[in-house]
Amino acid sequence: MGLATLKPETVSRTGRPRLLIVDDEPDVLSLLRDALVPRIDCTVSTAATLAEARQRLADESVDLLLTDLKLPDGDGLSLVPELREKHPAAGAMVITGNPSVQGAVEALRAGAVDFVTKPFSIDQIADRVLCAIRRQALTARNDRRLSRLKEAVRRLNRSRKLVSRKVDLLCNDLISAYGDVARQVEDLRNQESFRRLLESSRDLEQMLCHAMDWILRGAGYCNLAVWLAADDSEYQLGAYMKYTIAGEPALTESLKRNLVPMTAREGLVHLEGYDVRKYLSPAEFKYLQGQTVLSINCTYLGESLAVLVLFRDEKSPFTEEVMAMLRAIAPVFATALAGMVRKHDAEDEYGDGGGLAFDDDPGSPPDDPKQRDARKKKEIHDADWWKRGDPPPF
Repeated sequence: MGLATLKPETVSRTGRPRLLIVDDEPDVLSLLRDALVPRIDCTVSTAATLAEARQRLADESVDLLLTDLKLPDGDGLSLVPELREKHPAAGAMVITGNPSVQGAVEALRAGAVDFVTKPFSIDQIADRVLCAIRRQALTARNDRRLSRLKEAVRRLNRSRKLVSRKVDLLCNDLISAYGDVARQVEDLRNQESFRRLLESSRDLEQMLCHAMDWILRGAGYCNLAVWLAADDSEYQLGAYMKYTIAGEPALTESLKRNLVPMTAREGLVHLEGYDVRKYLSPAEFKYLQGQTVLSINCTYLGESLAVLVLFRDEKSPFTEEVMAMLRAIAPVFATALAGMVRKHDAEDEYGDGGGLAFDDDPGSPPDDPKQRDARKKKEIHDADWWKRGDPPPF
């Protein structure tokens, strides 16, 4: 009876199944070729020895190997591992004229898909070969699917890692943005707190007192000096708070000649360690050796109105938070100073009796005892401890 022709696509994506038949008997080789080619749409190569078969495996593509066990130069079963190595998707059938259970077991263990004994009929061998080809086609298809699945998994892992990195970057960006927003909110909070305190000042002396109180509460104990811009483009010492180093004229004069102008040029100066010796004058270094120094310029409409100088033992360095606080309040302090100057100019223009009343009750007599008591009570402020000579409340 006849066999249906096997369609090429059921075996290989590249064309018809390719068979390699290895047998040292020419008649068997001719018989197998004549039996298989008309019944199975395939291509057949033949070899009579192990050496010739190995050359075929090296040079040609093979889908199915049919080999006799006994060959002139060795055991045909040794071709099966080599087939697996060179053509992993190929199958192998072992043919023998001396069948035994042990031989069949060894062939299957070596990787053969079938064990055929001689003699065999044309239909029998064609049917067995066809089954082997179909089995290998299914195995090859499954291998390709598995390979595609593995590749998809690798791509998925690469994508997952890429997404993970992007998520990490996004999270880092969000954290950074949150930090920026938090710092901006903190700057606004500092500015508003500082502004409200300065607005409660009646005169320049009290403003300096309030400003120094607020700065010391935020920066911690330190020596603090405030230089105010004068008409001669120099700076005059407006206030000095001693923590560990007294504001002797030799110190303040040396700061006025070097550090204060340097700060006016640079905007912010932070010195610690070797920089204290490098950037300070010998007169300054005499007092500030072993100190950490932080100073900032306070400008209004591009004009420097004041310079704040803070210094303390280098064992207690100024933090980034303290520097951010000074950056936030410096323009507020300069604006308040400009407002105080305008207020004084207005008072000078109108005089005490020029119609501008600053009392709580303009209709009361200037010497009203109730008005004086109310004004004195209003003038009492926590930030005036320095002016009153009280110890620091913090």
